[in-house]
This record gives sequence, C-alpha cells and structure tokens, in this order.
Amino acid sequence: MSLKSHLLDTLDQACAQKLVEGLRVGIEKEALRVTANGRISPLLHPEKLGRALTHRSITTDFAEAQLEFITGANTDTSASLTELRDLHIFAAKNIPEGEIFWNASMPPALAGEDEIQIATYGSCNAARLKTLYRQGLAYRYGKTMQTISGIHYNFSFPDEYWQAMRAQNVEDLSLQEYRSEGYLSLLRNLQRHGWLLLYLFGASPALDASYTRGAPQGLEQLGAATLYGPYATSLRMSDLGYSSVVQGKLDIHFNSMHDYLFGLRAALETSEQVYEEIGLGEDGAHKQINTHQLQLENELYGSVRPKRVGRNGERPIRALCNHGVEYIELRSLDVNPLIPVGIDAEQVTFLNVFLTLMVLLDSPAISAEQQAVLQDQLRLVAREGRRPNLQMPALETSLSNAAGELLEAALTLAEKMDGAETAHFSRAVLAQMKKVEEPERTPSAQVLERVLIAGSWQAFMQDMAAAQTANLRAVTLPSEVETQMQALVSESVAAHAQLESDEELEFEQYLAGQRYYQRAPEGPC
Repeated sequence: MSLKSHLLDTLDQACAQKLVEGLRVGIEKEALRVTANGRISPLLHPEKLGRALTHRSITTDFAEAQLEFITGANTDTSASLTELRDLHIFAAKNIPEGEIFWNASMPPALAGEDEIQIATYGSCNAARLKTLYRQGLAYRYGKTMQTISGIHYNFSFPDEYWQAMRAQNVEDLSLQEYRSEGYLSLLRNLQRHGWLLLYLFGASPALDASYTRGAPQGLEQLGAATLYGPYATSLRMSDLGYSSVVQGKLDIHFNSMHDYLFGLRAALETSEQVYEEIGLGEDGAHKQINTHQLQLENELYGSVRPKRVGRNGERPIRALCNHGVEYIELRSLDVNPLIPVGIDAEQVTFLNVFLTLMVLLDSPAISAEQQAVLQDQLRLVAREGRRPNLQMPALETSLSNAAGELLEAALTLAEKMDGAETAHFSRAVLAQMKKVEEPERTPSAQVLERVLIAGSWQAFMQDMAAAQTANLRAVTLPSEVETQMQALVSESVAAHAQLESDEELEFEQYLAGQRYYQRAPEGPC
C-alpha cells in the first residue's frame, strides 16, 4: 500500500490549525430501552421525553423502544459529547422505572420478531408515513436486523477550507461543485481505508444466539446462548449486520456527483421483483411505500453517505442536486459498551484527524469491481480483524503494516493540527498506534474478554447496562440544562399537536401524493 498526498505535504501548521477551528461535528446515537430482565421494552415511547415525530434531539429509530439521541453540529467537538451525555442523563431519568439503556450495537436476547414493535409517531399523515416506511423495512429485511444500533458521525469542513483549496487548483468549478467533489473524494478514501476504524473502534465481537436463531454462522459458541468471533471486531458491520442482496447489486458510486445521483435515482425508481411479491398492501393494510429497490434515500445502507440538509421540505436527493454536499455521515461506528454514551473524546479527536486525512490523500476513481473488493475487505476486518498477521489481499500486505502506514500519515497531520500548548491530536493517534501493536487494547478484544468472563453476551451487557443507567440517573443536570431539555419536550408536544390539527387529506390521498413527490429529480444531476 502506498499513500500519496500532495495536499498533506504542502499543508502548513498555521493552515492546519485554522482548519481545526472550523471542523463541525454532530453525533447520532441509538440505544434500545430494555426491561430489568434484559428484554426489549414493550412500552410506548415515554411521554416525558416528548413526541418522537417532532423532538429535534430525542426520537426513535426503527423500533418503538429504540431511542435515537441527536446532537447539534458543533465546532467545539467537546460540546457535542457534552450534549450527548446530557441527553442520556435526561432520558435515563424519564424512561419508565425499571427500564435501562442497552448500550451496545447488537441487541439483547430476542424471543421472536413479534416482541419488536415498529415505531409509531401519531395519527397525522407524516407520522403514518414514517411508520409505513419502517413497516416496509420489516417486510424487506426482517425486524431483527433493524434492532442493531450504531453511532453516526456527521462531519464537515468550514467553507474557508474549500475556498482556500479551490484557489490552489485550476479546475473551473464553482465553490459548490468543488466542495461536493472534495467530499466525494473523502468518501472514496473511506471506502479504501475505513476498515481501520473497524479495527480500532469495533465493539461487537459477540451476539446473542437468538439473533441468528441459533445458527452458528461461522462463529464459535459460548454456552447455549452466545456466538462470537475469536478475532472479530464488528459483527454489526459484517455480513451478519446490515446486509441486503438487493442493495448489494445497486450501481451507486462516489466518483462524481453525477454518478452518485444517477445511481441513487435509479434505485429510487426501479421496481424490484422480490418487493413486488411483498406487494403494497393486503386487506386494506399497507405494507411498504413502494416496491422500488429503495423506498427512500435513507434505506441505502453503507458505511458512509454524502448529506445535505434540505430546505423547505426538499427531499434528500433534490437537496444534494440543488445545493451539493454539505457534510458526510460516517455510519460504521459501533456503540462501545464500555463507555457510558458509546463514544468518548479520544475517539472523536482521532476521527477528526482521520477524516481530515481522508480528504487530503489522493483519491482516484473506484470502479465497480474495485468497490466490491473493498467491501469484501471491510467484511474481512469485521470478522477477522484481530487475527494475528491477517493478510489484506486487496492491499498485498498485512493489516498491521497497512494500519501502521495510515497511522503514520495521521500522526504527521495530527502534529500539524496540534496547537502550541497542546498535543491532543497527536496523543489520540499515538493511542491508536498502541492498539495495532497490542490488539488486546482494542474495544472488541476488551468486550470479548468481559463476555467470556461473564459467560454470555446477555449477562455481560445486562449488568453493564444496569450499572450505566443507574449512574446516569444519579447525575443532577445543571438547572439551565434541565430547563432547556424540558423546553424541547414542550416544543415537540406543541409542534406535534399542530401537525395533527392541520391535517386535511385522507392518508390514501396523501400517500399517492408522496409517491409522486418521491420520484427522483430528472436532469443531469
């Protein structure tokens, strides 16, 4: 493996530190509510947390019991972590007594899919559409897969960076075009090198046997109820996690905005036979929004996505088409059960170095064949990443050698990003280097060790989750934070009531309109 980067070579310390000041980070983290005996909660989303449809910071993901915490995008990354912790504390105090947060990516023991209740959002049309979308996911992939939780890391550079870089290049591109192409370059490099994040931060080496209905799936067995990979880093990101035969054949690439939007548009408009067989509805009950390869843009699985906040209700593909890429969403991060909110400052600091490196490294186009090889490489590291002397066929070297080269480049960048009075970027990179030298330092190794001691995945996580939730409940939020949290609840309730009262169309009419509106934009973009 040979890393090349004229941008990194020419980046001086003053520019690097200026860049650091403008980095923006937002975090989305999912967590199941479970009962004291470790089963998914059968209760509705707690009223004390507000309305999931309209709360900007605490909502639900696929399941009614699957909370999602969403921070704002902050240039002070410690502010995002503080906000995430405050949201956890507030929620812990306001979920039903006896419930705890399942602070892990892989779910607890499951008696069957009937105990997984799809999230509901109310009776207005927007609420019913969100539930219908999830109903479609259940028919397409099963409910069990959707109970996997993760962390999404939203990351962006300041416009000043893109303006400065554009001034150094001769391409005749607008700032919007140059920024979008820069983010796509970053995403291509994440496809190449993102396996390193699974090794360093993967934290799902084991799962409850009920997840695979007891089938070993190439894993070893611990007792009657736990399956694990001795060298696994992230089963969540393996073929056992988010996977889809249909999505595996989609022709979606990050080589240009045209390529990406063209492929995404095709998936949003192409009807799929297996989904046609499911049908749109039966006996008056809806099953899915449509029979297309993707019902909506958010159904596209993958470790990374280009993103843009829509204006005035724009759908995601139209917003990207009109305004370009605004930030990237890194989706390959496991929830670390050993950290109360699943992610910590050292990881965030390293991620900011690594993602900055990804935009500075040279990033040629990736063919469909190369993309398939890179996906296989990611799954290899997910299943076998800690295997001694693991060879990476696509890189023609070992994982440790490839990781070392990437981390050396990251350290060079980190030293430029560090200020005169601090070296926290460098320290974060050096901490990751130790994980390559000593695999037992990785979260996946530490989690697996605790699982083996506890005797099962369920026993380990149940004790961990109960202790973490109790600790969160014991914390007193500052009065101004508590007031702000309560205000968000009240705002969500008022906004939800307004949506319910404004309803005019019957759902059938609304759905027909949505199916028309959801057609992807035509044109070159």
